[in-house]
Amino acid sequence: MFEEEKTEVIGSFCTLLEDFGGVSDGMIVGDYGHEVVVQLSSGHQIVASLDEVVIFD
Repeated sequence: MFEEEKTEVIGSFCTLLEDFGGVSDGMIVGDYGHEVVVQLSSGHQIVASLDEVVIFD
């Protein structure tokens, strides 16, 4: 099991490189090192690799 990290990336807006059900914009709500939990603008939460998202500061 991965342990969540408290990092500055949590709360950042992001865009998925490949959309999920037609939605690609969201906010990072969890950080597990090489993977992040993204809450999409549609309300869904998904786990994505850092290679799959563009993070905005």
